[in-house]
Amino acid sequence: MSQLSWAQQLIDSFFAGRCLPSQAACDEIALSTSGASTVSPVESPGSLSYTVVCSGLPGSQPDRIVSFREPGSELNEGVVKLAKGIHGDMVPEATYHGTVKGADPPLSICSMPRLLGSSYIEVISCEINMSSNEQAKHTMFIKHLARYFARCWLSPQSVDGQAQAEQCGMVQRRVARLMEELPPSIFLYSVVSRLTERLPSLFGQNYRQALTHNDFSVTNILVDEESFEITGIVDWSLANVMPFGMDLDILFLATGFLDRDGWHDYTCKKLLQDTFWEEFWLVSGIEGEELRNEARALAEDAGHIGAILRLAFRRNSDGSPSEEILLSESRMKQLSAWFS
Repeated sequence: MSQLSWAQQLIDSFFAGRCLPSQAACDEIALSTSGASTVSPVESPGSLSYTVVCSGLPGSQPDRIVSFREPGSELNEGVVKLAKGIHGDMVPEATYHGTVKGADPPLSICSMPRLLGSSYIEVISCEINMSSNEQAKHTMFIKHLARYFARCWLSPQSVDGQAQAEQCGMVQRRVARLMEELPPSIFLYSVVSRLTERLPSLFGQNYRQALTHNDFSVTNILVDEESFEITGIVDWSLANVMPFGMDLDILFLATGFLDRDGWHDYTCKKLLQDTFWEEFWLVSGIEGEELRNEARALAEDAGHIGAILRLAFRRNSDGSPSEEILLSESRMKQLSAWFS
């Protein structure tokens, strides 16, 4: 018997605790909703949704995506509109189709155009020493990544003071719980301790708040397979306004790879990092060494905090970090590798 792919395992897990509907029933609903003749699961599925590609639409219309989403993981129309205003056609415009009748637990349905490109996880290099061609493609991806963050920087968002204080308190509680669990002797403890001191500055009125994806992972970024230019950013269900840089852990993910033996940095990691910041300064228009140093230091601290929230805590049902600590050895090693 052949082993199931990781994608099908995720899909099976999604439907395992569900009475209705089945995967086949969702496929039929997707066909009816889109008017397509065939459906197939996306290659990189999420854990909180079942998403399919609908092909063969009438009149040679382009393929569409239909997504069945659990409560708490629905796409917020206002957030998607804001993201589209900042990032343009890289953000697909969603159409809502209500809920699945009789679904247990409930499921909402939305559809959107299928953006061109493949998930970055499908094309990322798993070689420490890349060829010149692979390095050039990864460099292009890093430049596009920098432009994404520059657009976020250039679109600051206002935040109510009380809401901002509540966000800061939520993060402080989680970080404090993590420090209680970490042995004071390890490197990660000193990093988390220093980051705790930076939280008031990051959530302060003088630091830029920006639309933050909050699941800006290698599965939610689409790229052109030949050039590695970013073609789309999907799944904005967790997005909200946070301190600029909370998604910057993607830069760590883009300068190495994880396998069964642990985390590995590319030999060109420093070149990729330098390329990112050079492109970011150029597009954002931030000038002057002092301003750049301050902006980079705070953004990188925000990125470290974002990485901690995503890797050191279990996920809530909606995909957001819970307050339950997940101290797996592999994740701690990954964080330590990034922060060292």
